[in-house]
Amino acid sequence: MKKSIVNVMLWYLRLFAKLQLKKFNPYILGVGGASGKTSLSNFIYIIFKNKFKTKQGKGKNSETGIPLDILGITVKGYSKLEWAKIIVLAPLQFVFNWKKFEVYVAEMGIDSPLPPKNMSYLLRIIKPNVGVLTNISYEHSLYFDPLVEELDQKEREKDILELTKEQEGLLLTSLSEKSTAVLNIDDENIKDLASSILAKKLTVSSRDSSADFFIEQIQNYIDKFQTLFTYKGKKYKIEIQNPLPRHFAYSFVLAIAASSTKINEIETSIKALENDFSLPAGRMSVFKGIKDTVIIDSSYNNATLSPILDLLDFVHEIGKQRRRVGIIGDMRELGSMSKALHEEVARKILKTLDIVILIGPLMQKYAEPILKKNDFPVFSFLNFTQSKTTILEQLIPKDMVLVKGSQNTLFLERAVELLLKDKKDIEKLCRRGDFWDKIRNKTL
Repeated sequence: MKKSIVNVMLWYLRLFAKLQLKKFNPYILGVGGASGKTSLSNFIYIIFKNKFKTKQGKGKNSETGIPLDILGITVKGYSKLEWAKIIVLAPLQFVFNWKKFEVYVAEMGIDSPLPPKNMSYLLRIIKPNVGVLTNISYEHSLYFDPLVEELDQKEREKDILELTKEQEGLLLTSLSEKSTAVLNIDDENIKDLASSILAKKLTVSSRDSSADFFIEQIQNYIDKFQTLFTYKGKKYKIEIQNPLPRHFAYSFVLAIAASSTKINEIETSIKALENDFSLPAGRMSVFKGIKDTVIIDSSYNNATLSPILDLLDFVHEIGKQRRRVGIIGDMRELGSMSKALHEEVARKILKTLDIVILIGPLMQKYAEPILKKNDFPVFSFLNFTQSKTTILEQLIPKDMVLVKGSQNTLFLERAVELLLKDKKDIEKLCRRGDFWDKIRNKTL
C-alpha cells in the first residue's frame, strides 16, 4: 500500500514538472557521474547565467529533488505535512509560476540500479539537449550488490561497476541524434560508451591529443590553478585564483565543452569561470584554523574513491612546507566494495599525509590495520564525538588539515567547526539550518 502511494506521488510530481518544462521549453544540460556533479553543474551555470535566463538544480538531483526544483517548490523534509504541501503547490506552481528560464542545468544523481533511484527514471522527467558525465566509478554499490550473482570478489567488482556504468551511461546513450554528448575519454568506462551514443560527440582528454578539447597542462601554484587546453587548433588558458586538485581541470573543460553547444566564444566562457569561480560549501573550501593552521574543508561527502585520492595528492603537493594532517571518514554505501576501496585509501594516505585521524567503523576496520602495519601515525575512532579530544591534542601550529568524510552519520563539518579560527565562518560550512542541526544532534 505504501509503495503504491509513493508511486502515485512520484507520478504526480513528474507530471507537473514535465508540464512546467513544456511551458518554457528550456535548453537542458544533464550532468551525471560518480563524483563532482554539483561543482560541474555550478561551472556550467556560471558560464550560461550572463547570457541566458538560467536555472540550476543546485544539488537537487533525485527523483523528488529534480521535479520540485523545476516547479520552484521548497520543502523542509518529506513529512506527511510537507507532502500535503507539495500536493497543493504542484498544480498551483504550474498555473501561476511564469518565471521563465531559457537554460536548465540539471544535476542527475543515481543511488540504485532500480527505479525511481536510477538514471532511467530521471530521464522520464527530463530529456537533456546535452549530456555530460564527470566519471563512472563505484558509487552507492551497496544497492547494486543484490543484483550481482557472481561469488568471486574480483568478478563481483567488475559486475557492480558494469551495472553502474549501464545506469550512468544512459545519460549519454539515450540522447537523440540532435543532442550532444560530452565525453571525458580519459575515463575508460565513458570511452567504452562512445560506440553506443547516437548524439554528436565532444571529447575531452589530457592524454589523447586528438580529443576535441585537449588538456595540455595542469599546474598548481601556492595561490592559483592553471589549465592549458586546445580547441580547434587554438590554445586557451584558464587561471583560477585558488589552488585546486587536478580533477578540477576536467570540470572546467567539461563545462566549457558543454557550454560550447550554445555559446561559441570560448574566451567568454573562460572569463566567466575566472571572474565568478565558486564552490559549494564543504567542497574544497579553505579556512584559517586555530594555531595558525590551514583547513581544507571537503566534508560534504566522501562516497567515491577517485575524489579522495585526488584530494590527498593535492594536499601532498601544496602542503610541502607544513605537516599534512588528515581527518578522514568512511566511504559509505559501497557494499562488498568497502574493503578494497578503504584499503586503497589507506595506501594513498601512506604516500601523502604525515598523520591521520580516521573516523568511522569502515576506516577503523579496513584502513587502520594497513597504516599500523607500516608504523604510520594513526588514530582511529568510531564516531566524531570520540575523536574531538584527540583532534585538538594532535594539532600543532602551521598544520595543513584535510577534512573528508561521508555525510551518512559522520557529519565531519563538525570537525571543521571545531578548528575554525573565526567562528563566523561556521555559516559558510555545509548543511546549515534547523533541519541539519536536528540530524547532527542525533549522531555521535
